Amino acid sequence: MKKIFTILLASVLILLTGCLPQDVDHQIRPKPTELEYQAMVEDLKLSTVTLIGYYMEFQFSLGSGMIFDKQPSKDGMYYYYVITNNHVVQSMTHVIVRTQQGNDEVGDIYAFPILETDKDDIAIIRFESAYDYPIIPILPYHDNQPIKLSIGQHVFAIGTPIQLDNFNLVSNLGIISDLNTFYISHTANINPGNSGGPLFSYDGTFIGINTQRVEVVDGETIYLVGDAIPANKAASIIRTRIKEVTPKLGIVIVPYDEFVAIDYEQDFGEKGEGFDPYDHLPKDAFGVVIIEVNSTRPSYGIIQRYDLIQKVNGIEVKNNTDVMNALGTIESGKTYQFEVVRFNEETNAFDTLQLEVVIP
Repeated sequence: MKKIFTILLASVLILLTGCLPQDVDHQIRPKPTELEYQAMVEDLKLSTVTLIGYYMEFQFSLGSGMIFDKQPSKDGMYYYYVITNNHVVQSMTHVIVRTQQGNDEVGDIYAFPILETDKDDIAIIRFESAYDYPIIPILPYHDNQPIKLSIGQHVFAIGTPIQLDNFNLVSNLGIISDLNTFYISHTANINPGNSGGPLFSYDGTFIGINTQRVEVVDGETIYLVGDAIPANKAASIIRTRIKEVTPKLGIVIVPYDEFVAIDYEQDFGEKGEGFDPYDHLPKDAFGVVIIEVNSTRPSYGIIQRYDLIQKVNGIEVKNNTDVMNALGTIESGKTYQFEVVRFNEETNAFDTLQLEVVIP
């Protein structure tokens, strides 16, 4: 796997106020009754999602997230934005967003740390859907309202720990045990798979992103202590991530020579059994292989996974650098031309196609 992720990281991702601040102090809010709490949890589940991470067609990661924003796209559809941990989707090429409504949406890794020095463990997933999903607002982001928390305050989590059978599992009620600039430490039970999922105060306000479980400190085992990135900090990081998004084609590429040289069974284990790159590509060829096309970017529906790009804007390409040089800066309003080789399942032969992608 190390070899695969090294190749992926080396690949080119070409996509890829009004109110015054006001503290939200939950201690002065009345606690919900048991029935109110049950109804509140059911509502929060409608915007809490499971994220199933894929590298090409191979499933690798499991995490959680929360739909926090949406924007109209086209023809009555919406772009939905999901906040999660970057470590949930890092090295993945796409995710499946599984919703409480029973839908599986194809999600793009839309915004993520660009610089190696950026250690803030937050990424944003985007998917497009005609379904009208509710969102959970992040008060410091949407309303410029910082959230004030207190040690001893009751909290709970929703997420999918360990395996998909635990979809949208609600944790026990815990308490905030410590607060600092980086994390909310709490005792609501979280496990692998809860990463990226929401932490709520007892009244259903989103207060943080569950990120890690504290297990061992100075050689001693620690039980029921988890860390969440505070909503105030998350709001600031979201703004940064969104500002860094630029026009993109939405394709992920790997050089042909590297793609066909991988021992998929050795590197992917059982997931790679039976995968033959020459089922998708001609032998003794050159170019760069498309390993992903983002579903919310302009290349989607035009370029396909496993297309072999041999020319960009009329220039022959053999590696990622060639592609970058031929493309130049991706800009809105420009048209980009590709000559690709694609396997035709109907004729059982390879076709050479001329494709155009327009950046809106």
